[in-house]
Parts: sequence; structure tokens; C-alpha cells
Amino acid sequence: MYTIEWKKRGLPHVHLLVWLNDKLRPNYIDLVLSAELPNQQEDPSLFNVVSRNMIHGPCGTFNMNSPCMQNGKCSKGFPKLFTIATQSGQDGYPKYRRRSPDDGGQTFQLRKSGNRMITIDNRWIVPYSPLLLRVFDCHINIELCHSVKAIQYICSYINKGSDQAAFSVESRDEIKEFQNGRYISSSEAAWRIFGFTIHERSPAIFQLSVHLENGQRVYFTDQNARERLENVRNTTLMAFFELCHHDEFAKTLLYIEVPSYYTFTNNRFNRRKQGESIVQYPGVKKSNVLGRVYTVHPSNVECYYLRMLLHHVRGPTSFLDLKTVDDVIHPTFQRACQALGLLQDESHWNSTLEEAALFQSVSNLRELFVIMIAFCHITNLTELWENHKNNMSLDILQQERHRSGNHDLAVTPYILNKTLILIENDLLKISGKKLSDFNMESPLRTDDNDNNFLRDRAYIAETSYDYDILSKYIQENEPKLTNDQQVIYNTILQSVLQDTGELFFLDAPGGTGKTFMLNLLLPKLRVERIISLAVASSGIAATLLQNGKTAHSAFKLPLDLQTNERPVCSVKKQSSLGKLLRETRFIAWDESTMANKGGPEALDRTLRDFKNNDRPMGGVVILFAGDFRQILPVVPKGTKSDEINACLKSSYLWSYITSLRLTTNMRVHLGGDNNAELFSQHLLKIGDGTFQNDKDSIIQINSTFAISVLDRNNLINKVYPEISHLSNKSNEMKKTDITSTDITLINVNKSKTI
Repeated sequence: MYTIEWKKRGLPHVHLLVWLNDKLRPNYIDLVLSAELPNQQEDPSLFNVVSRNMIHGPCGTFNMNSPCMQNGKCSKGFPKLFTIATQSGQDGYPKYRRRSPDDGGQTFQLRKSGNRMITIDNRWIVPYSPLLLRVFDCHINIELCHSVKAIQYICSYINKGSDQAAFSVESRDEIKEFQNGRYISSSEAAWRIFGFTIHERSPAIFQLSVHLENGQRVYFTDQNARERLENVRNTTLMAFFELCHHDEFAKTLLYIEVPSYYTFTNNRFNRRKQGESIVQYPGVKKSNVLGRVYTVHPSNVECYYLRMLLHHVRGPTSFLDLKTVDDVIHPTFQRACQALGLLQDESHWNSTLEEAALFQSVSNLRELFVIMIAFCHITNLTELWENHKNNMSLDILQQERHRSGNHDLAVTPYILNKTLILIENDLLKISGKKLSDFNMESPLRTDDNDNNFLRDRAYIAETSYDYDILSKYIQENEPKLTNDQQVIYNTILQSVLQDTGELFFLDAPGGTGKTFMLNLLLPKLRVERIISLAVASSGIAATLLQNGKTAHSAFKLPLDLQTNERPVCSVKKQSSLGKLLRETRFIAWDESTMANKGGPEALDRTLRDFKNNDRPMGGVVILFAGDFRQILPVVPKGTKSDEINACLKSSYLWSYITSLRLTTNMRVHLGGDNNAELFSQHLLKIGDGTFQNDKDSIIQINSTFAISVLDRNNLINKVYPEISHLSNKSNEMKKTDITSTDITLINVNKSKTI
């Protein structure tokens, strides 16, 4: 796999990654790679190439202005240490052999600018391949990637893309506009005009489908549904079965080997016409194409074992053929794998539970078993349960003995069923799945509460409020709304009650009562039996909302929002959370300004699907709240323009959003402090970018004004206790009497600014 890029002078540069068929053993590294000067008398041509092209720097004390120097050190780690023999190491790249002059290493004199002569030894040699240097006579750095860390770095470097720069375009009386761009040299322009490849990998990878019988995907529209049903197209798996019926050579192949000898055209496999001929089979040619079967999660049990069989059985002609082992037809693919001895030994799981039973409580033992079920992909959970069910039921057994008065009571099916109910409840909490989803028998649930927990635990949590308490809270706090809060409050209520499906954004600078209004709006709708969800982009903001959750937790948002082009919520349509989303009519999303736009877009796609409604958000009224003057979405290693592109305003949803705004600062409104009002205005100007600052972009705030906004006693006695003696100078001192000298003293002692 390789990628072409252009260096600063415009010349093409290739990064190439090669996987070797046979692993390069440590004792062979020196035969392929070298980090030493060759002997000038024995190999003068190679010496000339290395001395011209493979010398790093020299940097450091020889040249402190070298581009590789960072914080007084070489960022590439030169000069390297002398090493008598190559060491493969545990991580990163090998430590190549670099012999010192005393151990037989070569040296030569390099002339630098100013006619300075520098002695170069093996510490300054960039690793190279003698063969490639002889052929190409240029700089070719070769490294051995013998660890995961090195391979990850190389793959990342090959796929990183071209260098880019972010720049701003400024115009008077207009906001700054950030743009992304990169420079294209004349060499790169010519390369692209001639159509030369920029990125390529070899050999080709051909993906092979895997599915159960009659489980292949069929794509259709209203117009061609009947035709597609009557003439189902072959998948690569079905075509493989057909091929093995009539082709003797195909019967010798595994499923993954077929793409090397056959092409898939017109929904069938045909022999390749080009490639290396196979002597034993005339007319068969082999290419270097690799076959890869799509991965299957172990929770999809039968398909998982079908994939395993396809990797071990040659020339099957049907699904039934795969289930047949030694003329015995097994009922499942799992049984067929067991008959072939393909299932791995899982005795270590038994040992784990046996050891845990010695010193862990019974509840902890059950928790460990639940974690194994959910995350460890164990193939035979039923056997594991049978081996340890008595240990996991001991506490329930003791309870039944105490209740019945029979101290000789043994474990009964009732006790085991109750144990399985507890295990399944914990499993539902951490994975949302039942035991039957992992090929285990589900417990018998006769209690209505157990059934409700199983089916609708998320739904019940949002429909089980104490409506008397909510009504009392509304009566006490509705009169406290300011005029602008009341207008927005009524607007949202009217939209939800009339089911208009509008989207709103509440622009609420700090101190304007946004959280207060949201915590009043949610109970108002809930007492009307309207399901209303409260989410926030951060955990701290979520705790301030009534029954608030983080958006990722509430909607199961994917974690790769920055790289996923069309994200959707990881929620099953028939799950309890899916049922809750289908009946939801209002969602309040606080701190939405710091959420990646992919989150709301994922929720939009999910709600449209769940509600079968093509309106934005499936017709659910959404109130996004926040302040764009504060933190925007965090884009790892991103530029300012990347952050702007990731925010809600850059989403396609923004065109459907109606903006509302809170303007009354509640701290000013309730306190009546003119200085606090002035301070809030200054903060808004800073956030809007309209505050007048000096040429160094430093904002100056008057010291007396800053202190007068704060409580002087709290400032000195709580924030700066080590200089509380200031308050003893004059306990009668007014707020505005603190001088700039006192401010300086506070700053010096605490190394902070007010």
C-alpha cells in the first residue's frame, strides 16, 4: 500500500508499506537492512550513495538551527547510540546495529558550509536497504515494522492526507471567515493532469458475503418488488455452492480461496483468463486477489458458526452439506463445528469462576458471569452455567432455607430460575439483551414486575412521575418567570400541544435562567402525560435537569461522530428505548452548542425511521439550548474551521430551526446591582467579539469594578485563605474600598488573576 505526497520543494515522495509473506526473523535483519556506513574500499559505489543520501543532519551541536531540532533536541532521535548487534526490542522499531569505530565501524569526513569538516560515524546513518540504494541511487529510508505500534503509525501516516492550512479572511465590519486550503505545486498539478495514481494497494481484496439459508439481503422498490422476489439474485455464497456442483477444481477450495481463481460476474463465479497457470488443472489460472469473508458477531450464533465452517470445509454444495460431518446431518452449524473439533477449549472460563467462588460474594460471582456473557463471546454458556449454578444460587438458597425453616433444603428449579432472573436483569442493564440472545434458556417470569422490567424499563422510568409533586412545583415557580422567559415558555408549550413538530434553538447566555425555565417546562408537559426527555451534552449539565441524562447515554449515540458520515443511534426499534422514542413528543437538549452536529443528525435519522415520519426529527419538538459564545465541539487535532464545521449551525438541521433568545440576566434582575449588569454586558461583548481591547488582544478590566461584583469577604476568606489578614485591616471596609495594591498582593501570593 502506498501514497504519493509532495514535499516542500514540489518533488514527489512515496510512503510505501509492504507485508512480507514470510516473517523476517531477527537474525536476518542485518542481511536486508543496514544503518551503517559501508566499507569504502570494498564497496565504493554503495558508499557514495549512502554518504550523499542517507546522512541525517548532522544536527544538535553541529547545527542548532536544523529543522529537526525541537526544544534543543533532535525530534528524530539522532545521534543514535552505538549498538554492537541488532536488537528487535519490545515496541516500535528495532535498534539496528551501529558499530563504533573501536568495534569496526566506518567513518568519513563530511564537508559542511564554511569548509568545516565533521566526522560522520554510524550514529548518523538513516536505515536503508543496500539493494534498493544500488538500484535507485537516491534517498530511501527503510524501517522494519515488527510491532503493532509501528504498523499503526505507518498506516496512519499513509492515510493522513496532504498537509493543509487554515487561514482567515477579514473584512471591515464583517466577522472573520475561516477557510481550509492547501497549496498544490506545479509537479503535483502535472501528476494529477496525467492521471498518475496517488494512492494504491495491492493485492486486491474481494469481500465475500455470509448469511443463513434464505437470509440474504434483497433490495427492492415498490415497482420491482415482485420481480425481485421471484428472481432473487445470487450472493457470492450461493454462487460458491453452485460452482462446487459442477466444477471439480472448486471442490478443492475453501470459500476464501475462490477469488484467487475465479471472477464474480453476472452473479456467478467464472474462471480467470489471466494469471499463473495451474499444472494439475488445465484452464485454471491464479491471481493474487485475496478473499475476505465479512465478520459476524458471536451473538448471531448460527451465522457465526456458519462462517467458521466456511473457513474449514472445502467444496460444500449447500447449507445442508456444511451441516453434514461423517455422513451425519447435524441440526445446527454449531453442532457441526463441535463434530469437526473446531470449537476452542474454554476451560479457562471454568477456572475463572472456580477461583472467584473461593473468595467473592455470590452477588459478585453473578456479576462476573454477566460480564462474561455480555463481552467475552463464550460459545458454550449453557455448560458454564450448569457447572457453576449452585455457587451462584447460594444466597437465594439460604433465604429459602430461612423462610421455610428447612435447613436441609437443596437447590430447586425455583431457586435456579430466580437466580437466572437476577442474572438476566443485570444483563439487561449493561447490554440491553436477554439470555436467549446468547443462546441460553431465558428464566420463567410469572411476576408482572419482572415482565415490566424485561420489556419496558426505560419506558416506565419516563411515565412513573409523582404528578402531585410536579403540579405543586409548577404552581410555585410559574409566577417567577420573567417576561422573555414567559414568551418562550408559552411558545414551546403551544408547539408541543399542537404537535407542530418545530425545532427551536434557545440562545441563553450565562445567568439568564435557562436551566430554571427548562426545569419548569419539563414538569408542565409531563403532568399533561406527554413524554418529555431531558438530555445534555455534558454530564454536569445533565445533573441540573430533572431526570436528565447525557445525550450519548439517552440516545445511544455512536462515538465516531467526527468520522461517520451518516451516523444513527444504536437503538433497536422494538426495544424499550425504541418504544420510548416512538412515543416521545418533546426533547430538551441542553449545551447543544458543544455537541458535534453528528449527534443531532443521528437522532434525526433514528426518529424519522421509528416514527415513520419524514419531518425533521420525526415530528418531535426539539429545544436545543446553549450559548455559541462558549465551548464549541472538540475536534481532536482539528483547526478552528473544523470546530465550526462540527457545530450545530453547520448541520443541515439548522435551516429548520427557529432561534429564540433569553436576554434578562437573572442575577441582575433579582439583585438589582448595577455593577453586576455592567459586568454581564462586558461578558456578552467579549463573547460577541465586540469588546474594545488593546493591540496585544489583552482585555483590561478595572480592578475596583471586578472586586465590586464579587463578595469581598468570600473572595478573601474562602478563595484566598492564606492572606485572610487583609480582611483584618478594616472589617468595616466597603467593597469599593479595596485598592489596586490589595489586588496586586492577592495576585502575587496566589499567582492568579481576578
